[in-house]
Amino acid sequence: MSSVTVPWVLPDKLGKYTDHGLGNGGQGIVYGVPDPPGKFKGEYLAYKEYLPTVAYKSDALYDMVCFRQLLSQAERDFLDERLTWPLALVYRGATPTDPRPSGNPHTKVVGFLMRRVVQAYELRMPQTNEVKLQALEFLLNDDAYMTRVGLFVDDAHRVELLLDLARTLDWMHRRAVAVGDLSPKNVLFTLGGRGRCLFIDCDSMRHRSQDVLAQVDTPGWEVPEPQKATTASDSFKFGLLALRVFNRDQDSVDPGPLRAVSTELAQLANRAQNRDPQRRPPLSEWLPVLELAHNRAKQRPRRMARTPQPQATPTATATTAPPGWQPSSGPPRQPVPLYTPTTPARQNTSWGSRVASWLLGAVLVGGVAGYAATHMDTSDGSPPSVAESDGVYTSGGSVTGGSTDGGSTDGGDTTEPTETPSDQAEAPGATVDYSAVASDSEAEDVASMFAHFFGAINEQDYDTALGYYDPTSGVVDVGSSSSRSQWKQVMSTTRDSDFVLSDLRTEGSYTLATLNFTSHQDAGYGPAGSPDDTCDEWTVTYQLTDNDGYRIYKAPKDGVHYASC
Repeated sequence: MSSVTVPWVLPDKLGKYTDHGLGNGGQGIVYGVPDPPGKFKGEYLAYKEYLPTVAYKSDALYDMVCFRQLLSQAERDFLDERLTWPLALVYRGATPTDPRPSGNPHTKVVGFLMRRVVQAYELRMPQTNEVKLQALEFLLNDDAYMTRVGLFVDDAHRVELLLDLARTLDWMHRRAVAVGDLSPKNVLFTLGGRGRCLFIDCDSMRHRSQDVLAQVDTPGWEVPEPQKATTASDSFKFGLLALRVFNRDQDSVDPGPLRAVSTELAQLANRAQNRDPQRRPPLSEWLPVLELAHNRAKQRPRRMARTPQPQATPTATATTAPPGWQPSSGPPRQPVPLYTPTTPARQNTSWGSRVASWLLGAVLVGGVAGYAATHMDTSDGSPPSVAESDGVYTSGGSVTGGSTDGGSTDGGDTTEPTETPSDQAEAPGATVDYSAVASDSEAEDVASMFAHFFGAINEQDYDTALGYYDPTSGVVDVGSSSSRSQWKQVMSTTRDSDFVLSDLRTEGSYTLATLNFTSHQDAGYGPAGSPDDTCDEWTVTYQLTDNDGYRIYKAPKDGVHYASC
């Protein structure tokens, strides 16, 4: 038995959220949260308010929030990066005095807080300039359509996305969570650096055989059996998705295109369509086959995902800048809202902190993954309690069955092969993928410099890393022991990964190199606007000099963009 505390929030503590409508559907209305209260301060959240006519189970929603609370920090990070999971209960009426909603007869749960979908998962339509969520349904179209909308996705990307989705599903299944309505409308994707999928509508999922809302199937994605929201039904729909993603078609189940990529994948997809749920392969069986197909695909030349172009200033407002891979400069960038986005273009936040001088240079450490939205109570045998803190009430109680079922806490990641592809530069501690610019004769040298620079930081060989700055750089005075010492102190908190050299060009006497990467660092060493962030995805355009080898001169402010993992 484990103890947790769950936040309860009054709607009037969320700021003028009704001015930030993001979309509505048959279940409720989704709003942006302009002023998150208390422990949620500074987070980028959305509020889903159920319609009065909708039937939902508040206790099941409470249990979903508890589920996240009971995860280890590593597991919670994995969930937060891949699911817009319920974080807190929103209520009206009397202050709750019992941990469970059903124990508060004068209190009504009216919705919940969740993380908002961010810019990395949006697509701006070239013809209309309309912003849409970048859902997997876009991949169920032919290549000509994809080109028209500015998406350049090859089979290597498709395998990469399926692998990431399978890892998430396997992680969920091992923790008694089934998606149920697994369709390409409810899964978003990004191609920035590394393909990643994001689940929305998580309150429709089934957790430990309990449903918040009645289970439904998207037309064309129904399972043949009467049982819904099971691991077997998820397997059926994942197999259907794999077939249709490679068919580039909304309805086809022809295994031919998938077989051309991998015979083993086609066999799994066919087994997943078995009418007998017991004979469908679990998601864990997909993983090694997808990993093999992914490793094979990485050895082949591949096209890079699109680089978004500068976008118009949005009319909607938001609070915290989102992740993205090449947002425009200009007015403050607003992240993509859930369901019907009306926002784009993120700008760098204030650069006034003591870390700013390093961030404007080559390293740019910082992140937005450390969300302290809820509270943990590790005491045993303590009575249920309700306490107020800055407008956020927390209800505490004991929850059984909260531990995971022995699955690993690393999110299902697997070890990649040791062989380095020809379009990757490798150094101890870092590998840089330069396939997007491999045709440039200088790409390998630039990528190698970045690999050695960031690798030295990751290996804590800071003197070596400092040697990759141009001596005339204003980022750090390499001749000053105090400046070097300050730089080392900041760098000692970070580890960077997932490096992709996505652009390379010449401007005057400088080589401009755009690098995408992910940083993880200690709270307090994040960007000036989010100093407690612990994980970020960056797009940075560096100015390099080439005097007896490439060196980092600086990263101009308008070439620096970051966003939460």
